Amino acid sequence: MKCYKEKAFGFTLLEILVVIVIVSLFFSTLIGSYFFIVKKSLKTMKGSRNLYKYAKAIYRLENAIKCSKNIKIDNSKNFSTLYLYTYCGIYKGFSKEVFFVKNNILYVYAYPYEFGDIFFYDEKKAIKLIPITNFRAEFVNNNVIKLNINNKHFVVPILIK
Repeated sequence: MKCYKEKAFGFTLLEILVVIVIVSLFFSTLIGSYFFIVKKSLKTMKGSRNLYKYAKAIYRLENAIKCSKNIKIDNSKNFSTLYLYTYCGIYKGFSKEVFFVKNNILYVYAYPYEFGDIFFYDEKKAIKLIPITNFRAEFVNNNVIKLNINNKHFVVPILIK
């Protein structure tokens, strides 16, 4: 009669502990990488939001200038103030808009009618656009305005005469 030894199936405690240690090290590096990537992506999203706000403000300003019927520029302070009667402003149709800087932030005040003095604006009702360090505007000639916004130069043609 032959005797067969039963084979033991399974793992020893030491083998299981080694596998648990290896798997935990792998997942700890994954979690660290995950949080690093999430942090970087949130920072990138914030930067892209700021860039979008900046581009939108520049577009709004350029568009209002291009379609302006009457433009006055006040350069008597550290920052320029633009007074516009425009067809392409915040409101559909004709509106009065004033672009001004207060506490290093560019604001726009929009009024949907032509009535009243062009130099009047209510700072409390103005819309906050972007933080700004430099804002200058000057006429190059009767049809072109040169803007300097945060040391970036823009030349904007006036399309309506």
